[in-house]
Amino acid sequence: MSASDLGINPSMTLFEVTERYPATIAALVANGFEHVGDPAKRTTHGKMVTLDQAARMKGKDPTALIALLQDAVTQAATAPDLTLEMADQEGIFPTDGHVRVAGLLPCPVRIPLLEACDAVCRKVTAETGRTVAVNLAAASVGADVLDRAMQSIHGVEDLPDIFLSAGFEAFFDRRNMARFRDKGVFSDRSWTGRNPLFADYDLEDPHGHYTMLAVVPAVFLVDRTRLAEGEEGPRSWAELLDERFTGRLALPVGDFDLFNGILLTIWKLFGDEGVAALSRNLQQGMHPSQVAGRFAPRTGEGPTVSVIPYFFSRMAGFNPDAEIVWPAEGAIVSPIFMLTKTEAEPAARKVAEFFASRAAGEILAHRGLFPSCHPEVENRVPDPAPFLWLGWDFILEHDLGDLIPRVNAVFEKAGE
Repeated sequence: MSASDLGINPSMTLFEVTERYPATIAALVANGFEHVGDPAKRTTHGKMVTLDQAARMKGKDPTALIALLQDAVTQAATAPDLTLEMADQEGIFPTDGHVRVAGLLPCPVRIPLLEACDAVCRKVTAETGRTVAVNLAAASVGADVLDRAMQSIHGVEDLPDIFLSAGFEAFFDRRNMARFRDKGVFSDRSWTGRNPLFADYDLEDPHGHYTMLAVVPAVFLVDRTRLAEGEEGPRSWAELLDERFTGRLALPVGDFDLFNGILLTIWKLFGDEGVAALSRNLQQGMHPSQVAGRFAPRTGEGPTVSVIPYFFSRMAGFNPDAEIVWPAEGAIVSPIFMLTKTEAEPAARKVAEFFASRAAGEILAHRGLFPSCHPEVENRVPDPAPFLWLGWDFILEHDLGDLIPRVNAVFEKAGE
């Protein structure tokens, strides 16, 4: 089921969308619309309020809310394939098709990228007679599913022709994809030139294996209602680690690709002490949609500062008590990479060209607020918008398959 088939639009009432797609009920409740969980209120109040009105009353971006509802419906429809069944059968890697495309995509852009990819694949098949099997799961299925799938890869022939994912785990663990990288199995399929936003950053793989498509920036969401009188929210990562924020942070612990990128970068900058300080300051782990959706909890003590992907800042952007802070040192980024087999057949290269195209870059940058590395894409971010990129030297000097568990252990021990 594609997003365009769903027909969810701003003029639909809450009652209409929940009647047509029951999976949206839980998504709405989780994002601050608690009354939708009550059947009586859903029938009465829900018939009088459109999605556009509901979003604005809660201080949310209607477009971002609809994207989350669409993804909730699609994930519910495909849940057996993306959770237990995939974990049992290691089905993240397709076994059929002349061309095989696999990986994980961030939820906000997964549906539009799949739709655009489907059109490209149908054209490739019509022109070449080669079939294309695509399995691009939501990144929310988690690292465990990906780890199990990696265990089914024994040789080059088991690898998909194209593999996409965010973060570092899938690509730089020397027990997984990195062991093939070192044998020259993959080739960079990117463009010539740099996007102006990244002119001062060396994002290109110096050895020509990886294609970096875009980045997922982590920023701060500050709840001004939870600041003391005269207190300012943090403006930098160094300030976020200060003791005054002890027990006052929400972190995307379940968002494994971004969270591990944050831990690695904090460790690079501040060592074990920085990772321990981040753990000390943690109040709770929250998915970014929970942070933005339940911005000011009516009961209990919510976080003062939440670290979230820039995309989810749109969900809280209309709230007068919300402040979005782009960290002074730079937004820590989790990269979105693509690996393409060096010996991939022409049909596979055509599909890879789509993911490295301006069209795909604009989906990433404009639908997901994941700044694209494509030189022709306009990235809509604040000015200035510095980044904290882990760097190729750091990546190649460390076995991230060993370092990621190590920094996670430091984080967990400090929180005991």
